Amino acid sequence: MQAKRPWLAYGLLVIWALIVLGPLIDMLLLSFKDLAGIVSNPLGLPTQWNFSNYAQAWTQGDLLVYLINTAIVSVVSVVAILLFSSMAAYVIARFHFPGNQFIYLFFLSGLALPIQMIAVPLFILMRDLGLVDNLLSVILIYVGSGMSFSVFLLVNFIRHIPLDLEEAALLDGASHFQIYWRIVLPLIRPSLGTVGLLNFITAWNGFFFPLILLSDPNQMTVAVGVLSFVGQYATEWNLLLPALIIVTLPTVVVFIIASRQFIRNMTAGAIKL
Repeated sequence: MQAKRPWLAYGLLVIWALIVLGPLIDMLLLSFKDLAGIVSNPLGLPTQWNFSNYAQAWTQGDLLVYLINTAIVSVVSVVAILLFSSMAAYVIARFHFPGNQFIYLFFLSGLALPIQMIAVPLFILMRDLGLVDNLLSVILIYVGSGMSFSVFLLVNFIRHIPLDLEEAALLDGASHFQIYWRIVLPLIRPSLGTVGLLNFITAWNGFFFPLILLSDPNQMTVAVGVLSFVGQYATEWNLLLPALIIVTLPTVVVFIIASRQFIRNMTAGAIKL
């Protein structure tokens, strides 16, 4: 049944898009102004387009090092989450043993409370392990915090895979690991893409744990590194805003590329649940 007034729905969507995109467009325009122009006319168009702001922010802020560190953290975290969560989800979904449901609920309990509530014990643990000022500490935390939702999502996808496929593979002599690797993983590839995208964005934009665990400039991620433009008494807005645009671009590009598949997979997962 078609809507009687589609123009009303389109109008509301346009208004909402302007509300969401307005601050981003303004930030983009501000990134081309000098400091005086940002302070005196924050909502107007630049009178002079200072493209040199980006080059200065790149070199002065040492963004290449921060981007490399963030890429390492994000990619390693996502790969580890995809591997461990898919293995755990396969065992929970397909094997029935004492404690199976308890393990599943244990993973789900991670969704109940934010991990920031245990920041102090985590910092003490990383300090005792000698991992402070080490990217591995942030990676371990992101992997641990990302497992809960990932297992929850993948278990429901795996449970909807017909058992006949796995039984036929067992009759042909395949091991459970071969079934997991060659049958289950290819079939849940769309859900793995959703899990990977969500955790990549979380790791790339992560600020809290890199802030408390990484103080060495050579180990900082972009979310913490751009704070170098924020001083105690003044902020270099003409450099901070271009830096924010630069570090935001990778996540925007990744989401644009994967947005259609992401929306389709999330909808499919919601129906299955």
